[in-house]
Amino acid sequence: MKKAFTLVELMIVIAVLAILMGLIFKLTGVGSDSWRRTRTITHMQKVENCLSGYHAAFGCYPPVKLHGSRDIFRRVDVHGIQTDDRNESIWGWNNIGETAERVAWRQVNSACRSQPVDCRFPYASGYSKLVDAISEEMKRRASSGNNYYKKYFEDENIQRRLMAGFDDGSTRNVGRHSKNKGYSDWRNVQLFKFGLMSFLLPRYMVMMNGDEVFFRDYAQWLGNNEMPSNPFTGQSFDLNGGWTQIKRYATSNTKSDMAHIANIPSQAVCARWMPNLEGVCQANHGFSLFGINIQSKEEAGELDVENVDIEIFTPGGADSDSTANQYILDGITVRDGWYHDLYYYSPAPYQRYTLWSAGPNGRTFPPWISRKRLSAKANECIGKWVWDDIIHMSN
Repeated sequence: MKKAFTLVELMIVIAVLAILMGLIFKLTGVGSDSWRRTRTITHMQKVENCLSGYHAAFGCYPPVKLHGSRDIFRRVDVHGIQTDDRNESIWGWNNIGETAERVAWRQVNSACRSQPVDCRFPYASGYSKLVDAISEEMKRRASSGNNYYKKYFEDENIQRRLMAGFDDGSTRNVGRHSKNKGYSDWRNVQLFKFGLMSFLLPRYMVMMNGDEVFFRDYAQWLGNNEMPSNPFTGQSFDLNGGWTQIKRYATSNTKSDMAHIANIPSQAVCARWMPNLEGVCQANHGFSLFGINIQSKEEAGELDVENVDIEIFTPGGADSDSTANQYILDGITVRDGWYHDLYYYSPAPYQRYTLWSAGPNGRTFPPWISRKRLSAKANECIGKWVWDDIIHMSN
């Protein structure tokens, strides 16, 4: 007769393994709320080190431009973009239900994100497989009857656009992305997002991977970047090809070409605090900056195409009817222990800042608004949002 484990014996082994794994997780704290809180504070401390280095170098904290309004009463459309309409009764119901609270949170969150932590930029063509995978997943969601996704895709225009698929923003047919390219406003063009990380990282090395037309022709890039000088000659790069030349240097594998970018003062200064960001940044693809490895979300196990939470953009703006202009932006950010982007606030002239996490519940309230002026019902709702916030770094 052949010898084998009985079903009872197998169940005992599985039970013992489960108990041992539970003990290991409990002892190490992995996955626990304590571990997530510690991870959040560690990330915030490292970002604060970078902010201190930036202040020492430039005399102010990163001057992140507003990518929207700080007004929490601005209505938010189905694309997540603030409109000119105001809705001041977001806490006006007798009982704050789930739907009402979600409306209020969309408006408040958009205001909190008016100075974003993440930066966004067109994907390089080498990452088209990832973009295709995300595109197929979004199309699957749009066509599914899942009620969870239905609330996000119930708008016919959104569903039509999702079903059209996307490109990586670096296609040869970049001419079709040219609508409103004369505007420098983020909300009008949405090719780039100049958040906190675009100041703490060497911007040219990180963001200049897409087609050169985006850096040569688009007012959004030109309006947020002054032409630097060649660090070896002192002459303006404009005399030698302008942004086209800088883009080619930034994406070159030649050490002499990379040196042109690495030695530009605004880029080179980032090397002082770069070690703080190793293992802290979340990027859609991995790369090395001044010898420091920036891990991709895929490598870190944080990029799951089936559960991806990634922004989709239309260069013509949210009101564009074109289905041919849809693509996905690459990006890099810093998240807390619950995988939510951190929040940043620094009013002009950028001599102070607040860096905070929304905590486990993922909801928060902006520090620039006094709650004393709000109703009791509003404060009741806000109190449930902010009790677990981690407002650890402020200067």
